[in-house]
Amino acid sequence: MKNRKWWDIKALTNAQGSAVAEIRIYDEIGFWGTDAKTFVSQLDKAAASAAEVVVAINSPGGDVFDAFAIYNALRRYAGRVTARIDGVAASAASLVAMAGDRIVMPENAMLMIHNPWTVALGTASDLRATADSMDKARDGILAAYRNKSGKSDEELTAMLDAETWMTAAEAKEAGFADEIEAPVKLAATARSADLLARFQSAPSSVLALVEENSEPTATPAETSPANPAEAVEPGSPLAPVGSPPSPAPLDPNPVAVREEPGVLAAHVFNACRAANLSLCAESIVTLTALKDRATIDVAIRNATDIAGLCLAAKLPELTAQFVGDGLNPDQVRARLFDRVTQTQPRVNNRQQPAPGDAGRPVAGPKASSIYAARQGVTK
Repeated sequence: MKNRKWWDIKALTNAQGSAVAEIRIYDEIGFWGTDAKTFVSQLDKAAASAAEVVVAINSPGGDVFDAFAIYNALRRYAGRVTARIDGVAASAASLVAMAGDRIVMPENAMLMIHNPWTVALGTASDLRATADSMDKARDGILAAYRNKSGKSDEELTAMLDAETWMTAAEAKEAGFADEIEAPVKLAATARSADLLARFQSAPSSVLALVEENSEPTATPAETSPANPAEAVEPGSPLAPVGSPPSPAPLDPNPVAVREEPGVLAAHVFNACRAANLSLCAESIVTLTALKDRATIDVAIRNATDIAGLCLAAKLPELTAQFVGDGLNPDQVRARLFDRVTQTQPRVNNRQQPAPGDAGRPVAGPKASSIYAARQGVTK
């Protein structure tokens, strides 16, 4: 999973015979894939001898800081940059598109902008630092959108707050696109459904795109004849006479349809992010080997319980370590108990000598006196 490649760069030649570097971003930017540093290095090599760079985008977004690195690299390029939104350019992917000197959208493509968001753990100072970082990222995003659209910060802020989806026509009218092309057939990837599910206002047209391109699983009723007699040749002695057909028997050993690893990996990431467990996502992928959704959900519930125990013990920083070690909640509870008791100061109930009496024996009550007191006898 660490080596997943979410981009592709090729050196091509256009109709005029000029060298063109074509970049395709058809997946989620960053996260478990190769980092932006590698991307920029490959881009620089491809663009060195190219007269133009074409960026083709069909992505739900991803790591905003990787997107910034790509945006800045494209803006530094001395030649012409054309951004082509082949399907959806959402969130951080829309930031990359803004690097284009010319932005082209097919009539049925979509552009979405919203505020950056993240998951954070740590002390109050850690959370304040994260919030400051998010504010700076937002300022940078506003600058990129403002530079392209010419809109004011107040207008753009309202659009970010509302999670704004734009058709090609709407994007062009708002200044985010320059040219509209004829509609193209959009191909949804195996990860599309899970990735788009994170957004609050994804339009029905985009969700319908995913549904139309997904392959439905056939049910026994769809794969078996509605009437068993239809499966028997006419005139056969096995054909029923005057009796209603019996229902087709169900397969006693149905074949489970295995989901694609990419779909399951996206499910892990989205579920972990929703549960504030992003730091545990990679460990869960490794531990479950992306066997199936049921196994993954059990691991996520296990990680959620562990996070609750660590939070109660005021040691949330240990959550990712315990999950990565493959521990269950009972094992974590025992380890946390040992850790907490070892770090707490010991309580000493012995009477301490008064200042200046150090080393002098302190007389205590005699056993005979205690016994006599209990019996009501004085001596």
